[in-house]
Amino acid sequence: MANETKQFGYIKDSIAEEDFVLGSLQIPTEVLVSTGQWDDFLPTVEIQRTEKYETYGCTIFGTQNALEFLFKRVFGELKNFSERYIYIFTSTRPPGNSPKTIIEAIRKQCGMIDEEILPMSKAETYEDYIQPEPLPVMLTWKGEDFLKNHKVNWEWVFNDNQIHNRNEAIKTALQYSPLGIAVYAWQYDYDKKVYVRSKGKEDNHWCVLYGYEEGKFWKIYDSYDSTLKQLDWNFGFERALRYRIEKIEHINWWQKFINYLKELIK
Repeated sequence: MANETKQFGYIKDSIAEEDFVLGSLQIPTEVLVSTGQWDDFLPTVEIQRTEKYETYGCTIFGTQNALEFLFKRVFGELKNFSERYIYIFTSTRPPGNSPKTIIEAIRKQCGMIDEEILPMSKAETYEDYIQPEPLPVMLTWKGEDFLKNHKVNWEWVFNDNQIHNRNEAIKTALQYSPLGIAVYAWQYDYDKKVYVRSKGKEDNHWCVLYGYEEGKFWKIYDSYDSTLKQLDWNFGFERALRYRIEKIEHINWWQKFINYLKELIK
């Protein structure tokens, strides 16, 4: 149909009553970038499609890009995680998956592994991309190692009841992390020189919102060509996620005991 909205892999989540929402103080709100501008922490560019196939994996690419921003800011580490690994683990297939499904899988089940272990570049076709399935144990062990050493969490930036001041909520959340954001992709307004939401169009894509110019536009980091985009200030966002990541400290109790004994006999 001519008016049918093209899909890029985004499936909208319902916000559950038990989900955390910014302002509920369920997740620590450590200010990481007081200006809300994450330009200095851009991750490695990765495109979700090739000349031969489309993955419809925007929720995976967008989620991991946001976490890669955080790794660079919080730990000073330039990470490039494998979207293909998450894609296979979550059995993502066209028309895509939801942002909540992806971040919950990363947080609780599969963790993340480096791109070089299971790269997209080695998959010539879509059929190649969704293999190996099931994932070899050695790969899932790598993911489990990530979970042993990192704690990931998330919350909605606003819920459906918060109709007003969503832009202000986004600006506040950007102090704590870049945001996963649902958008309508991509309608360009040549007069305004920004991307806009066409009238009546629903979100069909998930990417990263990493900053803004007050009153003018929002900065987007995308998983398609022209990775850096600018969205109209009055775009009208419906779904946004804030992320948090920290390393888990492992205490060597035996070594602490040895050190304690050494102090006693001094």
